[in-house]
Amino acid sequence: MDLLHILLPIFLCALVGYCTNYIAIKMLFRPRKELRIGSWRVPFTPGVIPKNQPRIAAAVGKAVSGTLLTQEDMAARLTQAGLKEKLADSIQDAITEQSAPLSDLLPGDGEVTEEISQVVGGKILESLKKVDMNALVAEVAQTSFGDLFNSPMIAMFLGGGMLDNIILKLSAGVSNYLEEKGPELVVPMVREELDGMLDKPIRDNLDDLGIPEAALRNLLETMVGHVLENNLQAVVSTLDVKAVVEDKINAMDARELEDLVLSVMKNELQAIVNLGALIGAVIGIINIFI
Repeated sequence: MDLLHILLPIFLCALVGYCTNYIAIKMLFRPRKELRIGSWRVPFTPGVIPKNQPRIAAAVGKAVSGTLLTQEDMAARLTQAGLKEKLADSIQDAITEQSAPLSDLLPGDGEVTEEISQVVGGKILESLKKVDMNALVAEVAQTSFGDLFNSPMIAMFLGGGMLDNIILKLSAGVSNYLEEKGPELVVPMVREELDGMLDKPIRDNLDDLGIPEAALRNLLETMVGHVLENNLQAVVSTLDVKAVVEDKINAMDARELEDLVLSVMKNELQAIVNLGALIGAVIGIINIFI
C-alpha cells in the first residue's frame, strides 16, 4: 500500500469531520429567516437559535435571575459597593451646586408655601398657649416697672392684691388676643420669612441657618443609610432581572444574537470544528486497519 492510499482516507475523513461540524455550527444561526418555496417551508429554516429565540431568552433570563444574579446578591453587592456614601455625596453635591431659588424646586403656585405657613404658624400658636401668661406678664411688669412698684405712693394704690388682679386681667387679655388675632399676626410673618427663604438657593438657606457642610454630610449619610437598610431589599425586588434579560434578547435581531453568542463562545465553537477534524482523522486511521 503506497503512502497516498494511507493519507488520502485520513485526509478525507478529517475533512468530512471538519466540514460536518462547521456546517452544524453555522446552522445554529443560519439561515436567519424562514425560507419557503411556495407554501412549503424549507426544513431547518430558520436556524436553531433564531427559531428558538424566545425560549432561549426565557431560559437565559431564568438562569441569570435565579442563579447568577439573585436579589440577595444584588442587595449584598450594592451594600458593599459604598452605595450609601456615593448617594450621600451626590445629594450633597446637588444641594451645594444648586443655584436656582428653592421656589423653582417646589410644585404649585404658592400652594405649598401657604400650607407650610399655616402649619408652622399653628405650631407657634400652640406653643404660645402653653406659656404661663401670669408668670410672663408678672416678669415683664417687674422688669419694666420695677422702680415704680417700689414707690410708696404706687404701692398704696396697688396694694391689697390689686396688682395681682391687674396681672390676671392682662394675662387673660393676652391669651384671648392670641386666640382671636394670633393667626392673623403669626401666619403672615411666617409666610414672609418663608418667601425670603424660597427666593434663595438651598445652600444660602443652609448658611443662614448655620448648618455646616460636615453636619449636612453626616445627616445625609444617616438618612440614606436608614432608607437603604429598610428599603433596599424591596427596591431590588422590583428589579425584574429575568424580564430585563428576556426582553433584551428578544429585542435582538438574528445577526445581533449571533454576534453575542460568538463574542462569548467563538473559540469554543472553533474548537468543536477542529475536534470534528481530529475525530475524522482518527476514524480514517482506524479504517486503514480494518
